[in-house]
Amino acid sequence: MLSRYFPPSLLKAIAAKAGTPAYVYSRSAFLRQLRSYKTAFRALAPLFCYALKANSNGALCALAACEGWGADVVSGGELYRALRAGFKPEKIIFSGVGKTREELEYALRSGLLFINAESFEEVLALEEAAAKLKISAPLSVRINPDVDPHTHRYITTGKLGGKFGVSFEEAQKIYMYAAGSRHLRPVGAQFHIGSQVRSAAPYARAAGRLGAFIVRLAARGVLLKYADVGGGWGVKEGAEMPDPAALARAVGGVFGGTGLKVILEPGRSVAAPCGALLTKVIYRKRGGDKNFIVVDAAMNDLIRPAVYGAKHPVAAVGGKRGPRKKYDIVGPVCESGDFLAKGVWLAEPSNGALLLVLSAGAYGFSMSSQYNSRPRAAEALITGPSSWRLVRRRETWKDLVALELP
Repeated sequence: MLSRYFPPSLLKAIAAKAGTPAYVYSRSAFLRQLRSYKTAFRALAPLFCYALKANSNGALCALAACEGWGADVVSGGELYRALRAGFKPEKIIFSGVGKTREELEYALRSGLLFINAESFEEVLALEEAAAKLKISAPLSVRINPDVDPHTHRYITTGKLGGKFGVSFEEAQKIYMYAAGSRHLRPVGAQFHIGSQVRSAAPYARAAGRLGAFIVRLAARGVLLKYADVGGGWGVKEGAEMPDPAALARAVGGVFGGTGLKVILEPGRSVAAPCGALLTKVIYRKRGGDKNFIVVDAAMNDLIRPAVYGAKHPVAAVGGKRGPRKKYDIVGPVCESGDFLAKGVWLAEPSNGALLLVLSAGAYGFSMSSQYNSRPRAAEALITGPSSWRLVRRRETWKDLVALELP
């Protein structure tokens, strides 16, 4: 993957021109993931909505929009980004458990496909916003199917007892209420069981439960158009996304031939393999029985290892050959949890050498912060075998205080 999508000569050029740390994305890798979904699901012809929360950089979003994808957004800011990147409003869905009144009104004025509500109180707020605008709000309900995908507890979202969605019983009450409202128009139903699901079985169970529920609603006079099956396929760090054909079969086995338009919301599986964090070695040291490499990237740049225990492969960029040692790759932030990788085998790098943290395109920059008053990294896009461009400049110290008032 390093030489195929991230040629060392280009990485060195990016570091020289844009500095480090920097997020580097591969246009060809991103498009490959998008098109893998299209190929696998061609018989079902769903609407793919790219989940902006994974990576909302405008250059990547524009690529997805040009491929005909829609967008899945979870905030007013993401909706603004989606529209700015060129996603068609009628292909955008708005999810999230805590939408404000202002965000709901913004979404309705924008003419989105539908809004995924996650509580009865949100439905009432949506009805109020629609009445204010004198329109009928397209409504979907996020239903918690109580299916355990057996992934990390922080990225499991389809089990009862979590904050996401409502039970089937609560959902039925919502749909019956909405069916009698002048300002609510039930059009779809959604589930999202979580991220990093690598088996089709949990999807099949959740889809089966949702399909049966939609049939029960139809028997009561509530006819829906869309079945939204949430996120996409799991992808292992350091690898490309496996063929999602098994996922397509699981979903198609339930909804194929029903007349319902299926919606899928891939994010991480599309963005993760296309991005890497480029960083520079500052120091080397030994502490007890451990060898450390101190780099200029830190947990404020990539927090997934500290929060999720994510194990990102690390590769030397054109590094020297020699005997390898086991290193912990750590950053300058004043936290013991500030590490990018542990137990990595590398030939000892020299000061100033470049390292590449792979599979960092999703939930990398999008979760980054200015902790320790560290300006956020630059972002670069590799556009061809020997070409790249900057798609977000590095923040400066002045940017850190630009919004502060005396």
